[in-house]
Amino acid sequence: MIEKLKENRLYLGLFALTGLFSAFFHGIGLTKILPWNIVYSDLLGFFERATAAGFPYFDKPMEYPVLTGLFIQLMGFMGGSRAGYYFMSAAVLIILGLIATYFLLKTADEEAKKRIFQYWIFAPSIFMFSVFNWDMIAILSVILAFYFFSFGGKKELVGVFFLALGFCAKFYPILYLAPFLIKKRSFEDWIKMLLVFAVTVLAVNVYFMFANFDGWSYFFTLNNARNSNPDSIWTIMRFAVYGFSVSQINNISLLLFGLSFGGVLWRFRKAPAILLCFIGTILFLLFNKVFSPQYILWLLPFFVLLPIDAKKSFYALEFSNLASFFIIIPWFFDHNMAHFYWSIPFVLLRHLALIIILLRALKLAKRYDFYL
Repeated sequence: MIEKLKENRLYLGLFALTGLFSAFFHGIGLTKILPWNIVYSDLLGFFERATAAGFPYFDKPMEYPVLTGLFIQLMGFMGGSRAGYYFMSAAVLIILGLIATYFLLKTADEEAKKRIFQYWIFAPSIFMFSVFNWDMIAILSVILAFYFFSFGGKKELVGVFFLALGFCAKFYPILYLAPFLIKKRSFEDWIKMLLVFAVTVLAVNVYFMFANFDGWSYFFTLNNARNSNPDSIWTIMRFAVYGFSVSQINNISLLLFGLSFGGVLWRFRKAPAILLCFIGTILFLLFNKVFSPQYILWLLPFFVLLPIDAKKSFYALEFSNLASFFIIIPWFFDHNMAHFYWSIPFVLLRHLALIIILLRALKLAKRYDFYL
């Protein structure tokens, strides 16, 4: 273990520096050096909630799944002051990112390791969003899942366990269960994997579900009732094409995602599960009504592990995502529609880049038609 750490110390050291940059950039929000809406982070935005009296899911609402909610509460309890809470949260997230980097390296082959600087350590979204929200909890869980799946056999059940933990922190890791399930020919394997996933999710959630179902389910009811984000493609369509209601957006986006991902799983079922997970993530981002800027982080491990020939599209995605973030963030404070209109070209560019990356991933998946 120590030898492996020494061997990878360059990667880990550089990731620590990029994580520290993200932490200190958003940490400027503790001062008045730059306007709050430029250096905003969800970590600081949740300080009052984290330190308010009571417990999440019981005495105060929490719009995140249980593991993330408990993490926020723990940081609020341990941090004390606003600065203490922020830097405690940032330090833990950087440590989680370092663990993620280590296991990403262990999962990657020699060719993939060459991509880790470009698509992980020095990716613009790592600089800006690794310490912005709590997504690194789920990202680490996903990378650990991929690591254990790479061994095959019984260790795949450990991978399912980590996918379930990721789902208990963020919703998106549940998408990855299906690609690994369809690789199994045995009904017994299906039962084992589904059982491990269900038991893990229940172990984390069951107390909160039965003790205060309304508080626990607030995450689901809020996301069902909320409208599309101002920098979402759905918001552009609401203004420019048709005034979709929230329920219409929910139903149409779910239908589009379900049909497209289901079709991909059937048509490219011979492709590696991790490639199908990547395609599913892109489809989710394309059709979902919410597109938070840190969601780009979900894609980065795939760019490292998979030989996707999409360098220009990757940087177009990163640039447009950063631009739309800095333009639209002031809208959350002043609701000036000018921010929305200025963000439209960058939101469209972001989606165009995702579509190009999707096509490159599908092209890669098609190669496996001749195998197995």
